[in-house]
Amino acid sequence: MRDARNRRILDVLCVFLSAHFAIAYLTLTRPMVDFGTYKNIDQLRGPFAFRLLPALIWKWVVIVAALVHRCLPRLHLPQLNAPFDSNEDWFLFFLTFAALLGTLSIARRLAREIDKTEGFEWLAVGMAYAAYFDTILVLNRNLFYPYDLAALFFFTTLSYLAYRERALAFALVLVPAMVNKETAAMAIFLYFGLHVRRSNLVKMLAICTAFGLEVIAIRLGQSFYLNSLCPGCASPPEHHLLLNLKQMANPLFWAALPGVLGFAWVAALVFWRYVPLRTRRTVAGLSAGWFVVMMVTGIIREIRIFSELSGPLLIVVAQGLSGWLAQKKTENDVGLFAS
Repeated sequence: MRDARNRRILDVLCVFLSAHFAIAYLTLTRPMVDFGTYKNIDQLRGPFAFRLLPALIWKWVVIVAALVHRCLPRLHLPQLNAPFDSNEDWFLFFLTFAALLGTLSIARRLAREIDKTEGFEWLAVGMAYAAYFDTILVLNRNLFYPYDLAALFFFTTLSYLAYRERALAFALVLVPAMVNKETAAMAIFLYFGLHVRRSNLVKMLAICTAFGLEVIAIRLGQSFYLNSLCPGCASPPEHHLLLNLKQMANPLFWAALPGVLGFAWVAALVFWRYVPLRTRRTVAGLSAGWFVVMMVTGIIREIRIFSELSGPLLIVVAQGLSGWLAQKKTENDVGLFAS
């Protein structure tokens, strides 16, 4: 009964927290790509053109809204102060709200899967805490893209499915995740690392190779679609290695970087020795690979590009805390037996 009550409290908290975040996100950050341009796919240029999902959702919402307006012509969204004074702004609000609420929901499931102890799923609130630091409370470029929070949701979902070794569900979620942002492909390494053993090496190689072929197929499909709308609009990833190396000479960069993931990496270090070796190697390797890729293709002073690692970090912290609690319980049981 008490656990059910606490879950209801957490349900309400997640809803209000997601709403607060969505308002703050749109009020206190700046769009790197204006949504008026972004929603028109044929006007996008460069690697951003491949990140189609919010623009596709917008087109579907417009169709549904037109049907609703035909039946209920007086129904409309309220026009408030900027940035909530247009349909596009309200769309971004609901997209951000749904993405964070979905992230928290999946994170709660992941925490419960790791440890069924009462109250353990409250660790999931740390995902919102990390998101604030990665997108809003940054020290330099608090820019946002329409697909950022959706990318966090999808990578958290893929992390949960990878942890549970749900190959079919992982493959299905990988489709919209890739259409949203190509970094979703990195979750394949998480799936492989968490479950590969000598006894199932061939099986895991086959599964993850299939995932890789799926990623290639999705990318080719996106390319054909974009070229049909605007030949030559989409382009390969940009390279920013020299810019990132130059940025490292800026003291502000070193002041901002430790704030990535809301300093939650400190908790990972505290409980590191209680985390299973397989998880440590997998998440450490994924994080190192992510940093290398972002050094080349991203702009690392925009620390939001690391926010998707919140999901794997939650696995580390939850497993570490669970291991620490288990050891303390064992020590207490031994002490009681000895006395």
